[in-house]
Amino acid sequence: MRSVKLATVDPAEPAERSLRSDAQQSRAALLTAARALMAERGPEALTVVAVAQRAGLNRSTAYQHFRNREQLLRAVGDAFAEEVRRMFSQPRDFGEQVDFFVRHFRDHPDIARMWTFQLLSDGREAAPEGWADYVSALERLARSPRSQDGIDAEMLGIIGMSAALVWSLMARQRTDSDEEARAETLRFAHELKRLFLFGALRPESWPALAAELEQDKQKGSR
Repeated sequence: MRSVKLATVDPAEPAERSLRSDAQQSRAALLTAARALMAERGPEALTVVAVAQRAGLNRSTAYQHFRNREQLLRAVGDAFAEEVRRMFSQPRDFGEQVDFFVRHFRDHPDIARMWTFQLLSDGREAAPEGWADYVSALERLARSPRSQDGIDAEMLGIIGMSAALVWSLMARQRTDSDEEARAETLRFAHELKRLFLFGALRPESWPALAAELEQDKQKGSR
């Protein structure tokens, strides 16, 4: 009778997987805490110890992930830039893209606070994380035959982003409920799309967007 060799399982593997999972969760918690702390008090308030306390972790665990403040800042920036890249990578019509970003900034006012603190910091700082991806998307739009000639994509980006970021901070101050905030955000998105349609785009090349704005106008006049 032939002997059958049974497969063996290394008992260390589950433990290793558990350790990796714990480490990933700790790193994610630290980055979330760092982002919240930056949004509230600016990048200058960011230290490894302060972030560890905010995340409910001991400082030795935090230092295992980030040896110093610079590493922590870089990690927060990289994570945010990747988030922006994912948002731009999703295929959406222009109107849908405007709606998505306006809602996203309304629901995540920490983004506006982080960028504002960075822009107001002393010295010549690098552009906010994700800015290059945003401008690149507008440059592709500007090169399209469906857009007006002579668009300055970077300046157009500043106009659009300034409006969206300021709105994200104002939306909840102007309203008393989430329902009102959503309704006000629809108004804001409508006007932003109208400005793009008749300022940067060729209206005849965007019939669906033009029809959407006309329908909104008719609803508002009832």
